[in-house]
Amino acid sequence: MSAQETIKFKVIGGYQFAEGYAIQNNDPFVYAQSGQLTGSWHWEFENGKKGNTHINGATANRVLFNGENQLMGTMKINMFEFEGSNPESDLLFLSYTSTKFTAEPSNVVIKVSGEFTGGTGKYKGARGWLTVTSVNGFFDDGKGEIYLGDQPEITEELVKKWTEDYFKATQSGDAKVWADSFAGNAYINDPYGSPAPNSRAEIEAIGTNFMSAFKSAGLYPDYIFVNGLIATSKWTGRGLMHDGKKATFEGVNVTTYNEKGEIISHIGYWDPAKMKISQ
Repeated sequence: MSAQETIKFKVIGGYQFAEGYAIQNNDPFVYAQSGQLTGSWHWEFENGKKGNTHINGATANRVLFNGENQLMGTMKINMFEFEGSNPESDLLFLSYTSTKFTAEPSNVVIKVSGEFTGGTGKYKGARGWLTVTSVNGFFDDGKGEIYLGDQPEITEELVKKWTEDYFKATQSGDAKVWADSFAGNAYINDPYGSPAPNSRAEIEAIGTNFMSAFKSAGLYPDYIFVNGLIATSKWTGRGLMHDGKKATFEGVNVTTYNEKGEIISHIGYWDPAKMKISQ
């Protein structure tokens, strides 16, 4: 068994279609494109190591008249260029999808969330995540983590403890403590249907806005059901308002963790309008 290693990084780069196929209908407007992707990326690892790589991918996207634009694909990253090793000896594989996709005639903005799905050589069995926001095919805000080595054993009891720790964070009165429960690539939709935050600052702002409405408040689990890295929780919220009145509310969370115990997806099903206020 090899010890786990976490490599944090930043990356900038650009990409374009090397070859592809496109189809368009103008009434209603629907545009679809698929094909081979190519590009160059510049990596900066947290340990100070820097270097460039080529990327090659297969991707598909569609722009729909109702605004529900989509993108998905896979990618091979030539890390042997970064490592200075033999060609094809160190490859890194990425699967990705868009979490935001807006297309205007002169401006295409795509926020992508990716998961590393293995590799070769040094990157065999690689895991982790990457997020970037590209504007017209270029990005300068890429970041993520690569996990190497054996995957740790994750028990039902451990996932339950992570979830209990999350509820304790909601009771802390500290928005930063709550925000630190989430990974850097976390998707949050809480309450369901609300806008998803796009940065750590926006995540913390959600906690600040909620906590500032109370003198003290917190969520308390009624039960927690664990299935792999996913925890489904029924909870009751209790808060003391600034005027001394008491608030109670309830809901269900569906929370997914990474192997480090950080939340990568969190959906909260509850209705703030149904909060009960009493003396």
